[in-house]
Amino acid sequence: MLLYFISGLGADQQAFQKIKWPAHVKPIYLPWLEPLKNESLNTYALRMIAEHSLQEPFILCGLSFGGIICQEIHKQYPATKIIIISSLHKSNQLSPFLRVAGFLHLHKLNLIYLLSHLPWLTNWAFGAHQSKLKSYLQQQIKKTTDNYLSWSLNAILHWKQKEKIPVLKHIHGNNDKLFPPKYIQPDYLLKHGSHFMILTHADKISDILEKELA
Repeated sequence: MLLYFISGLGADQQAFQKIKWPAHVKPIYLPWLEPLKNESLNTYALRMIAEHSLQEPFILCGLSFGGIICQEIHKQYPATKIIIISSLHKSNQLSPFLRVAGFLHLHKLNLIYLLSHLPWLTNWAFGAHQSKLKSYLQQQIKKTTDNYLSWSLNAILHWKQKEKIPVLKHIHGNNDKLFPPKYIQPDYLLKHGSHFMILTHADKISDILEKELA
């Protein structure tokens, strides 16, 4: 069974380095693309998957913003199952803080500069407390363009998804600061899980994947 895995905003497949996949699953990592001018979220999602035929049954698995991309791909190419981690499965699950930030157009500022010079803020938001996690987070920020970050945040703020997709399973952490769990109804809520729990709770997430992909 093919499984297409999409990482979080600006991250790469290193985010999944600790995940153990079931033996019958073949993971394929989809790299992020630089957004085109005025590109819609749906068009972007389809461009990410364009090189793959999707002729056989497949699974979509997405981390954070990657989870939203998975749901957009599913609208055009239905997956057997969707698994999202530290993400949203309905657009009304955005926190009031992010809604206000969108209303004030804060996502149009030079965010890369701000994130690079406010590491304490990004470490807190992502739940990066260990030195290795802090270093990894800063590496990803340095590799992300301001165009990509601004576009993706705008896409998240204006995403439209009223109902949960029936084949979707949602894994979330109870200490996620970016997407607070009190606004979300996940299928699995992991204790002490931050937005970075893909690395800190890899064993528990692997166990859930083993169960869901059996």
